[in-house]
Amino acid sequence: MIGMTLKIEMLDGETHEAPVTYGVASRWEDQHPQTSVSKFLEDMKFKQLAWLAWDAMRTKKIVVKIFPIFLDEVGDITFIPKADTKSEGPLT
Repeated sequence: MIGMTLKIEMLDGETHEAPVTYGVASRWEDQHPQTSVSKFLEDMKFKQLAWLAWDAMRTKKIVVKIFPIFLDEVGDITFIPKADTKSEGPLT
């Protein structure tokens, strides 16, 4: 999961890419202590994926609304291969 990038498409048409960093992954683990990363990747839940995207966007300094509102405004979230990400400099 670390090193992957998420493509987040909002219902208003905005699209963002945000990397899953060690910090993002660690905070995700703190928020979802009953779910291992391997179980998450095998049996993905919408809310857990949305939380990961929300925190990745916040970490990248993209302004997002509080999580419950973000849930109502997100349209799609996908993992994209590292080679397919936009050239925005190093993913940290």
